[in-house]
Amino acid sequence: MDLVLQKLVDESFDSMVADIQKSIRIESVLKEENITEKDPFGSNVTAALTSFLENAEKMGFKTGNVDNYAGYVDLGDKGELVGILAHLDVVPEGKHELWDVPPYSATIIDGKLYGRGSADDKGPAFAALYAMKALRDSGMELKCRFRLIVGLDEESGGRCIARYLKTEEHPACSFSPDANFPLINAEKGILRGYIEKTFLPAAEKPGLRLKSIKGGSRYNVVPDEAEALFYGQISADEASWLREIPNITVTLTDNGTSIRAEGLSAHAMEPQRGKNAVSLLLKTIASLNWGGTVLRGWIEFAAEKFAYYYGEALNIATEDEMSGVLTCNLGIIDCSEDKCKISLDIRYPVTKKGEDVISTLNETLKEGGACFTVDKDKKPLFVTPDAPLVKKLLTAYNNITGENGVPESIGGGTYCRYLDNAVSFGPLFPGEIELAHQPNENIPLENLRKITYIYTEALRLFAEG
Repeated sequence: MDLVLQKLVDESFDSMVADIQKSIRIESVLKEENITEKDPFGSNVTAALTSFLENAEKMGFKTGNVDNYAGYVDLGDKGELVGILAHLDVVPEGKHELWDVPPYSATIIDGKLYGRGSADDKGPAFAALYAMKALRDSGMELKCRFRLIVGLDEESGGRCIARYLKTEEHPACSFSPDANFPLINAEKGILRGYIEKTFLPAAEKPGLRLKSIKGGSRYNVVPDEAEALFYGQISADEASWLREIPNITVTLTDNGTSIRAEGLSAHAMEPQRGKNAVSLLLKTIASLNWGGTVLRGWIEFAAEKFAYYYGEALNIATEDEMSGVLTCNLGIIDCSEDKCKISLDIRYPVTKKGEDVISTLNETLKEGGACFTVDKDKKPLFVTPDAPLVKKLLTAYNNITGENGVPESIGGGTYCRYLDNAVSFGPLFPGEIELAHQPNENIPLENLRKITYIYTEALRLFAEG
């Protein structure tokens, strides 16, 4: 790495860490109740963008705000536009008791910066910003322009980047610091939708009747808790048996029964890394003796079909050599006596078609008298390994790490699929555990420094032409 650039990164490193900490302390989670025309994703999310752009302006950069959907930071005034695509929104923190530190405290312990957004994606966004600063401060002649685009709705649908692309300049090529190193040139397709089924309420009569099931908050997060409420009490024998099941809690009251399941959250792109509390709960209550013939039949069907992470029981299991296996995450359930809604997040291989997955899924769901309603089908992304963008970024990675990295694929979805000629580039290094969307999300400070070196080197290579 150029010694001047390395020195500039090192001199600004402490300031960068402090800026990331400040951003992490802003709870930039989408909350529907806080949405206004001025704040399309809520005031806290807008605050994260405002703070980021103010930081960039203090550093001397020109910035822009796209109606609080997204913002950008510019460097250079000639040549083609190279985009850097990051985001400042985060997923909910989940249960605080699973964190070793408060999730928005931005605490540093043993050389690691903890907090929601530290790795996904506030830390990398600032690493890209400070890489731009190092390049500018070096005085190097730039043969292209750079634009760091930061969105506010990456975790909930991508409306931010869609809004940006309506009115703003499209980059000629782009990378996103929102996945893995060495480089991601293939992203699985993402299907999101729901199954909704209605029932005639069961007649009120003595005995155990299901009142409700609730669990999960996002399509793209493995739910870590779920609860079923019943009218009436389960038998003493059933209560004793249930209490022997790991991660199941039973509470009896004068008016009914509560059965709770505890799981482990994870990103929907790798649901097998988590433990789905909803699936556990469905399996558990399906084994109990309770009334409501139609509703009970649906719960038994759901318990069987949604028990696995790869869509086996739904008959949609598939894979390819390029991107691996299909994954299926039951992200949300909201069930009452007369209606049940189950929301799914399905990641399918790059050589497969979303419409084929939907068709097969619906054939299976017919058995339960239901169908899948599509909210979104994000098509797979693939950029050839021979593309100049891929070669230049891999060169930057290899120059800094001394490795010989090659392109890989992921099940996650990034901004890259919204643009032509875009790939994901870091921040997770090979062999590291994915902590995005999980308790104790963190990023090691030395990793953060190396990430900034890599992004600075990448910008240098683009700037040289």
